[in-house]
Amino acid sequence: MLDGQTPKWIDRLERLMPGLGIPNLALFLCGAQAIGFFFVLSQGGRAFNLLVLYPDLVLRGELWRLVTFLAVPLSLSPIWMVFVLWFLYFIINGIEQEWGEFRTTLYLLVAVALAITFSLLFNMPIFNAAELQSTLFLAAATIAPEYQILLFLVLPVKMKWLAWLSVAFIVWKLIFGSWLERLYLLTMYANYLLFFGPYFAARFKAIQRRKKFQHDMAAGYKAEDERDE
Repeated sequence: MLDGQTPKWIDRLERLMPGLGIPNLALFLCGAQAIGFFFVLSQGGRAFNLLVLYPDLVLRGELWRLVTFLAVPLSLSPIWMVFVLWFLYFIINGIEQEWGEFRTTLYLLVAVALAITFSLLFNMPIFNAAELQSTLFLAAATIAPEYQILLFLVLPVKMKWLAWLSVAFIVWKLIFGSWLERLYLLTMYANYLLFFGPYFAARFKAIQRRKKFQHDMAAGYKAEDERDE
């Protein structure tokens, strides 16, 4: 994953289910978004309501909603939708190139499972996959923070700066959102922590060891100076 800090549970799952990976996963999600966009654009609110994950309707047998909420378009503007599809393809394809098919698929499946479970437990409709796209972007930005992309296909920006903007927006929603919205955000971004927690823990330990080493070195030099005096 990053610096060899792969969560052990992922390694075990990959050995148990090596065939889980879906190749070219970006094409599936972008295709779903494109189909959903034209469906909603042509049929209007009726099509939108057919795609949304309404937990009460799922419990009545409308099981397709467990999947079709991924097709609810993230934008209804043709120009913005082109950017959405490009960006979604870019980040998923980047993750797959770094992680491979299995881990990319697992990351997405865990996020989708968390969203569905939360929706059913708290009877909360999910109107689009914006948080899913966000957690995918954070994964891509953590993998390649220095990679530069063309924002709006024009402005060059490093991934890490966009990631910090995304984190600031998440914090803002956590502060001003309802308790249900906060809980949903924490649930969705738990996916990110499941995969990247060991990496950040290792980095924190490395920083602490470096500080301790520098402190010990400084204390040693000070002691030598005092003895020389």
